[in-house]
Amino acid sequence: MKNIRASKGFTLVELMIVVAIIGILAAIAIPNFLRYQLRSKFAELKTNVEAINKSEEALRQSERVACLNAATGQFLTFTQIPAAAPGPSRAVWLPADLVAASAIDWVVQGGTYGIYQATTADPPTGLAAGTLATCVATTGLGPLGQAITISSTSDIDGDAVGSSVVAFTPSIVASTGVVDMAAPASPVFTAPPGVVNTVNCPGGTQPLNIGNGQVTNCSADNIF
Repeated sequence: MKNIRASKGFTLVELMIVVAIIGILAAIAIPNFLRYQLRSKFAELKTNVEAINKSEEALRQSERVACLNAATGQFLTFTQIPAAAPGPSRAVWLPADLVAASAIDWVVQGGTYGIYQATTADPPTGLAAGTLATCVATTGLGPLGQAITISSTSDIDGDAVGSSVVAFTPSIVASTGVVDMAAPASPVFTAPPGVVNTVNCPGGTQPLNIGNGQVTNCSADNIF
């Protein structure tokens, strides 16, 4: 008599266990993956604030003028770039945004998740006749100064609470190295995403544990 081997398969219990394991792994992996995507998008802000900081410092160290008859050796205020309110998708830059960014030789390819602006303090004094301490007559630009705060915000998770990345550079007395004038408070955006979280930088000012020109996350948004 021949021995007939019965074909074997998975039992219903085994299949249910496998499905349960897959469900648990998915419940852990998917939220972490989404958070990773948000963190990757948010990293744009730090990169761009660093780029702006370098461009502003290059302008201050050069003899190039930011606008006609402007004083040299100064940081430059610029208003919100781009003009659109931030959200989960990249904001498209308009020609006026590109022109304002070009004033500090800051070049951006494509749209951005964040919006950016800078404000100055400690304006130049004792200027020669006809030399200007401001570029406010030029669209998107403003006063010059020896202290600057570069601010950015985004709302990539679409919760109407903006996350903020800022760099503060106070005016320093060259002969002593002491602060002559503190960096100004973070400027208020003209098209914010509702509320901008700056809990780590109370009042939008430079915290004592943050170095001059250091790019810092001023928000405590829980997606990061």
